Amino acid sequence: MQSQELHGSEPVGAAGRKKQKRSADPSGREEPDDDGGGGDEPPRRSRNTKAAQTSTTTSAIRGLLRDFFEQQLRLDVQRQEMMARQAQERLFFEEQWRQSMRRIEQERLMLEQAWVEREEQRRMREEDRAERRDALLTSLLTRLLQGDL
Repeated sequence: MQSQELHGSEPVGAAGRKKQKRSADPSGREEPDDDGGGGDEPPRRSRNTKAAQTSTTTSAIRGLLRDFFEQQLRLDVQRQEMMARQAQERLFFEEQWRQSMRRIEQERLMLEQAWVEREEQRRMREEDRAERRDALLTSLLTRLLQGDL
């Protein structure tokens, strides 16, 4: 009884229970003491579990971000390859177009040269006819004037 008086009016067992601290979660709230379940994990384990879950979630997010950035990088590389391929195709078609334009220009020049040559021959023939006609008229006029006719 003296021991009870020294420690207060409560029995020793009750004082021992009061000294146990209730666990507080990170938000500062105290968790209620539920002794009904009996199978709950101690608070220390739940904090470690939360930290593990947070680290797992963080690593999962980082993995997703890494995958996303890798996919974006692959897409950028594919787009650059496609653009390079299109640029090569465009250069190829432009070169073909230039060659066909050169060919067409050469054909045009050849046709123009042929036309100039034909036109020159026509003028020469026309001049020959004009000279023969003049010669004939001159000859006829001379005969007429001389009275040969």
